[in-house]
Amino acid sequence: MEKFECKIQQKLESAEKFTKDDIKTIMNIVRQEMNFMIRNNILITPKNYERWFFVFCHIVESGKELNDLEILGLFKEIYDEPYDEVREHKDDVKISNPKGFVKKLNHIAESIDKKLLEIINSLDRHNDSLENHTESLIESREEAKDQMLHSINKILEELNELKRENKELTRELKQYHKDVVMLQEELKIAKTEAEMDFLTGLVNRRRFERAVLEMLNDLQTKNYPFSLVILDIDDFKSINDKYGHAVGDTVLKEIAAILKTFLRANAISSRIGGEEFAVILPGSDLEQAIHIAERLRKAIENRSFNLDDIRVTASLGVAEAKKSDTLETLFERADMALYEAKKSGKNCTVPAE
Repeated sequence: MEKFECKIQQKLESAEKFTKDDIKTIMNIVRQEMNFMIRNNILITPKNYERWFFVFCHIVESGKELNDLEILGLFKEIYDEPYDEVREHKDDVKISNPKGFVKKLNHIAESIDKKLLEIINSLDRHNDSLENHTESLIESREEAKDQMLHSINKILEELNELKRENKELTRELKQYHKDVVMLQEELKIAKTEAEMDFLTGLVNRRRFERAVLEMLNDLQTKNYPFSLVILDIDDFKSINDKYGHAVGDTVLKEIAAILKTFLRANAISSRIGGEEFAVILPGSDLEQAIHIAERLRKAIENRSFNLDDIRVTASLGVAEAKKSDTLETLFERADMALYEAKKSGKNCTVPAE
């Protein structure tokens, strides 16, 4: 049975010093991985990124050339499970693991970027100095006696060779620096996409929960209030069953558009589940949050979804954060309010106690 390993990953985890060839290998792995994930519509989540990094690390280090179908087969062989895009999409909102590889690779890229710029600037200064020395020697040669010409010519030859080598090294380093900058951009894109919901463009649950924790900290340390709204589309399953998942996806995207349009710029909106959304309202007490939630509810009720016989409504639960709240208790209170809204006939807003 083939042994699967990734030496680069082992170096990442042990914080060993990287060689120039190591960095080139990392960039090669990242490029192949990103191209494959985009080409095959694979969500760039921390979990997916880490697992596919290992797959492509093994491919690159072992010198294999595989087509996409063979790569998917290799994934199944390594992880003993088939890649299931639907399952990974559902799991996306539950991922809690940090983006270990992205952080480590980005740190490496930043360090190399800084060091390369220092080396390039140093070489440029060195080349300028060599140019000055060369010009000075050329002038001296014109004035030198015959017995000195041979020595001066020899020195000039060596200086010109050194200049040529330095220029070639500078060219290679500048290209290398360009590659590192490109890697940084790719990692930045991966980080952004890892925090977004693929369908709606809103932040995903993992990123949203981190924002809630930050707001709770501000409430406890700075007394800065905020409220949480949880919104659930009424009878969404029947929409999917009757009109199909494509129409259901359109409804989800329209709800996201309403949140982006009707909320202030400092509000944070997220799709936290299949048809469930959540909103952080910084600076809003319960009364203000209820008013905003009602405005959202009416906007959804009156929205035209370009389907004559479809009516979309939503139920909302609203909770003002307390200093005693944790992430779990705040969500629990908002969820209980949402449950009461559903039980009260749907298409309404209910505040938490």
